[in-house]
Amino acid sequence: MSSRKAMSGLGSVKRDWSQSSLPASSQEVPIPWEPSPPRQQPQKRPMTDAEKRLANIQAALQSVQSNKPPAPLQTSEAANRRPKRPSLEDADAPPSKKRQLPASWAQSNSGFGKDSIAAPQTSGRSSKPPSSKGRVITPSSSGSSIFNNNSKKGVAAVFLSQEQLHILKLVQEGHSVFYTGSAGTGKSVLLREIIKVLNDKYKRGSGAVAITASTGIAACNIGGTTIHSFAGIGLGIEPAEQLATKIRRTNRKAFTRWTRTKVLIIDEISMVEGDLFDKLAKIGSILRGKPEPFGGIQVIVTGDFFQLPPVTKSSSVKFAFEAETWSTTLKHTFNLTKVFRQRDQTFVDMLNEMRFGTLSQKSIAKFYQLARPLHFEDGVESTELFPIRDQVDASNHTRMSRLQTEEEVYRAHDSGTMPMGSSRTKLLASFMVPGEMRLRIGAQVMLVKNYDEILVNGTLGKVVDFVDPDKLGDELASYTILGGTSTSPTGTLTVKKMLGAKRYPVVDFYTPKITRRRVLVLQDSWKSELPTGEVQLSRVQLPLILAWAMSIHKSQGQTLERVKVDLDKVFEKGQAYVALSRATSLEGLQVINFRPEKVQAHSKVLAWSKTLKTVTDTQNTP
Repeated sequence: MSSRKAMSGLGSVKRDWSQSSLPASSQEVPIPWEPSPPRQQPQKRPMTDAEKRLANIQAALQSVQSNKPPAPLQTSEAANRRPKRPSLEDADAPPSKKRQLPASWAQSNSGFGKDSIAAPQTSGRSSKPPSSKGRVITPSSSGSSIFNNNSKKGVAAVFLSQEQLHILKLVQEGHSVFYTGSAGTGKSVLLREIIKVLNDKYKRGSGAVAITASTGIAACNIGGTTIHSFAGIGLGIEPAEQLATKIRRTNRKAFTRWTRTKVLIIDEISMVEGDLFDKLAKIGSILRGKPEPFGGIQVIVTGDFFQLPPVTKSSSVKFAFEAETWSTTLKHTFNLTKVFRQRDQTFVDMLNEMRFGTLSQKSIAKFYQLARPLHFEDGVESTELFPIRDQVDASNHTRMSRLQTEEEVYRAHDSGTMPMGSSRTKLLASFMVPGEMRLRIGAQVMLVKNYDEILVNGTLGKVVDFVDPDKLGDELASYTILGGTSTSPTGTLTVKKMLGAKRYPVVDFYTPKITRRRVLVLQDSWKSELPTGEVQLSRVQLPLILAWAMSIHKSQGQTLERVKVDLDKVFEKGQAYVALSRATSLEGLQVINFRPEKVQAHSKVLAWSKTLKTVTDTQNTP
């Protein structure tokens, strides 16, 4: 075999491409191929409604960080207009255009028995007080109930605006909803009706409806528990996966709550941090074994982000609407526009300018004028609102020490399934009424429960006497009585006394258009209740608090006829707005140390608010 490498000789061939020397038959012949069709770009998948809402929110928030104007949003101007109080034309409108009540509401509902009369949501009150002779008034968690042995019992319902009814209808149909609105637009009234309707839809105590709030105060006001207690997450510091594993292994009750719940209500959402919202959505998904946020639970959320923000150790606040799961969870979001609390349109406009942090020169001048002192013929002073609890205690203690009159002490009775510890102590501290109440004749007090259309949460009065009901005999029937009583089968009225109490306060309450309402005040109860009906904590105490001073935090959601606010003490965004919007009128409001720079709204909330729509917007959308 030759070792010489074979050569093809191709390397020595010289190619001349300038002119082909091949025969014609060998020259290049075009092949009859049809041209390829133009390459089509893949079509983009249309964005879902949730993705559109998220994109709008992200664009608005990014514009805040970059100081650039946000991209145009598909909203109407109505969502960003200042809420207007219903005009006089509304009052004269045909019945079909007035606030209507679903026919089904005429039936007996949870919290409204056949003997109950519901209080109106408007701030206006009857000019004639009902007869108080032989009258026992008892509250309910959903509204006020009046029991009168000498009159025929009947039912009157809470009337809702058209926009409130639209939201309620969506809730009844099973949709997840978020609704907001400025102070006094009826958010709390609507929430109580939502709770009542859901408790009718699902058997109360079945665990199907979880009523929660971001704070203990708000939770007690709606007959629920805190969102942390419901979820069983403690402080909620760990990642969602760890929290879900911990709940499944060590907290059987919380695991059962998550799996049984069909509707989760969260009130005062402004104080829920965005990361916590995402954690809750993830925990629900893990424990229920479903990919949807919260494991497919219907979620009802309400609150006002222009009010108190989340409490966080970080310098940067992350609101719930910044959560990744916000838009995918809440497909229906609304801004309520009708104002019910304030009767004066000028005051409504001032408050909404304050809400958005942009005061006009006219409003600034008006706020300066509110520094004048207020005096009332009945001697009841305005309640001063403070941002810090120590300031409240100091003010009330100073006023009480000036009274050289007899004193009675009322100690609360606490019970419930929550074990002793810091969580129990913290929740008890959030109750509206204290563990120990010291009263003297002449003390200024505030009623902290709704009883009827006159005696409502926030009504001010003075203690004028202490009496022992057992010694009143037949005279007891002449008193208007609030709280712990019972009626025997024979019709005899008996008083359920507090442990250790012998004499109870008689209070003169003063309300608009009514000079005085004298009432014997007995004990009542407050409770934090889980969806199954289990009472975590219960407190029995007089439905009163000292009312020379009150914290801004505790005042959130209150309606006050007489308010004094020192803006020099305000330090947090939203505090000034919360405090001043408690008032029902300019005549009952005093503002001292006013400075325009104290009026601030968070830039993120301002940007996000532009993505909101009203009920009218959604109804007009094709």
